[in-house]
Amino acid sequence: MTTLSTSLILASGSLARRVLLEESGLTPHLRPVDVNEEDLRKACEAEGKSLGQTAMILADAKALKAAEAAGLETDLIIAADQILDLDGTAFAKPKTLEEAKHHLRALRGRTHRLQTAVVLYRGMQKIWANLAVPELTMREFSEVFLETYLEREGERLLGCVGAYRLEGPGVQLFSRIVGDHDAVLGLQRLPLLQALRAQNVILT
Repeated sequence: MTTLSTSLILASGSLARRVLLEESGLTPHLRPVDVNEEDLRKACEAEGKSLGQTAMILADAKALKAAEAAGLETDLIIAADQILDLDGTAFAKPKTLEEAKHHLRALRGRTHRLQTAVVLYRGMQKIWANLAVPELTMREFSEVFLETYLEREGERLLGCVGAYRLEGPGVQLFSRIVGDHDAVLGLQRLPLLQALRAQNVILT
């Protein structure tokens, strides 16, 4: 239920983020952006940035790239980034199913965090930001389960940090989840919706 006078842009190609917004009654324009995330992560690491700060910097970079493409100062842009944090070690999206298998073995039986940054820009100006850090504990699943899971999910996992999707059978990997479920999916809706109300984009 957005106002007609404001264009709401989602600077992401994530299906999960798009669905979260659409389920909330919003109809964003989808504008995935091309940002060299690996180089930005390395630069942040060299500067001693925390993984939470790095996620926020990446979200900012995506929003600014989308703002440059939009070219309108009135456009509202939502951008997000998520980094899997295992005791200070960052996990990016796996490039192959073999790498996905290694990631899941490393996470098995352990608790990790998802540093989930979401920002809202009006044109090139940042007007709101939120960082959520849900904690997830993977159970000690068997090798048979792991092989079956990888075969069933296939290359869909290559677009997922941690090589799992809670929207699918990946939820069976876990014994405990603490924190905002939406943040696990990549976009914490309640604080974002409050920010949109503050901007008179949706009804108060």
